[in-house]
Amino acid sequence: MISRTPFLIAARCIAAALVPISAVDTFAADPPTGGAAITVNEQTRKADEAGIYQPSVVAEAWQPRETCVIVCDMWDAHHCLNAVRRAEQLAPRMNAFLKAARERGVFIIHAPSSCMAAYADHPGRRLAQSAPTADNLPKEIDQWCRHIPAEDKVEYPIDQVGGGEDDDPTEHAEWHAKLTAMGRNPKAPWTKQMDALTIAAGDAISDSGIEIWNLLEARGIKNVMLVGVHTNMCVLGRPFGLRQMTRNGKNAVLVRDLTDTMYDPNKRPFVSHFEGTRLIVAYIESTVCPTITSVDLLGGRPFRFAGDESTTE
Repeated sequence: MISRTPFLIAARCIAAALVPISAVDTFAADPPTGGAAITVNEQTRKADEAGIYQPSVVAEAWQPRETCVIVCDMWDAHHCLNAVRRAEQLAPRMNAFLKAARERGVFIIHAPSSCMAAYADHPGRRLAQSAPTADNLPKEIDQWCRHIPAEDKVEYPIDQVGGGEDDDPTEHAEWHAKLTAMGRNPKAPWTKQMDALTIAAGDAISDSGIEIWNLLEARGIKNVMLVGVHTNMCVLGRPFGLRQMTRNGKNAVLVRDLTDTMYDPNKRPFVSHFEGTRLIVAYIESTVCPTITSVDLLGGRPFRFAGDESTTE
């Protein structure tokens, strides 16, 4: 039996979209004052003498006012029902992470791609649009980045041809029928960021690589934490994603327990969905940038999806 929860959430989102955004009328345009340095435990992987990529962790101190979190594509709906279910699980821990970062003076940018119409009159949208054009605007920062040279040395670990959907076929068909009945395009049903993530005073909203780069430069931000979905697609490739941030000189990290992949276990290398995510994380650590976990701000244990029985963190 298919879960009704995503259907109800999608219906509530449509209703919410009809209500003017007025909860926050004034956003702080000035950079946050910042507090004590944040210790981030950056994990990378390098090949040993046998050619096996081994993890290593280095602690760094980041100044909050030089740091931002970009929230990638945590949409209110998705064409993959299992992706919706996992996003719903992920959201509470992610929202707590954003709250903790915000309280430390870290700048938050919400980037629900293709959903800017929902925020046309929102102060956070105006904040992003008002940032002055940076003198060092990188070439092609407005475009997807699908590959960087460092990736040539490591084999891509999963088969994501076909989009990586892992739904049960019957549930998938029923989900698309529900989306259609609600007036959504089942291939791209997102309209805004999911309501479980707070957009607070002082946060910005943008899906533009140019606008986001302008915000970072205007505020003197050197360090970028990426959270959201999906690791092997948007998180890596968007104009504000890991590849673009890294190749243009930012200290970018993936928060590896606050993300998910589009991967079908019926495809190579025929491992669980969650192991597929770990393989992508290891690939990123080997070729693109370090990763951290939400523990660096929240303490406790890293987030884990229901059904993930691995002992690996």
